[in-house]
Amino acid sequence: MIKTLLTLIVALLTTTIFANEIEATVVFENMTNKELTSGQFINISTNHKIDVNNTESFKITLPEKGKYIFTFNSEDFDVYTIYPAKMSSNKNVITVRLTNKLDVNNTMNVSSSSKNLDLKTTNEEIENLISKGSVNFILHGIDNTVPEDYLAFKDKYGIGAIKENCVIDPLSYKNATMNNKIISQYLTSKYGTEWLNELQVKPFGIK
Repeated sequence: MIKTLLTLIVALLTTTIFANEIEATVVFENMTNKELTSGQFINISTNHKIDVNNTESFKITLPEKGKYIFTFNSEDFDVYTIYPAKMSSNKNVITVRLTNKLDVNNTMNVSSSSKNLDLKTTNEEIENLISKGSVNFILHGIDNTVPEDYLAFKDKYGIGAIKENCVIDPLSYKNATMNNKIISQYLTSKYGTEWLNELQVKPFGIK
């Protein structure tokens, strides 16, 4: 009787654990003419690593719904890893976008060019730069991923993001904060404060 009861408890616990799991799909967007032959997909949150040698989609299992951090390492490409702020059974696609390597210092751009804004930049000049895709928030972090909401934000407002490495010297921090505050002031003057709700991760200097 006790053995049967223990078996039922173990089965119930096992079912409960697996019931919380969700499945996510990793898809690739190769924006280059090169073929992916080597790379590694990493779920930083769980320290799960998967070696990859082609751009075929594959599925991963996550312990439960919630926030995760993913990245993809490749020596041959610059990589954007795009995914929902919170993974769920509905929002569960992770996009790995491969682009040609640029000769820059660990900087990833959502746009092809960028200009740091300063206090002398007028709204008219900002709008002109937006039309050229040259206005970006500056972010810093341990990997080269840009939150998915920044890509949607660029589509809507024309303002993207640049991701720089996590080592921040005082001058870089000052310039990034000034740039972000000027963009914030411009957006607020034109759209009010509603735009803030569209960025879950706020840039430096923005609350």
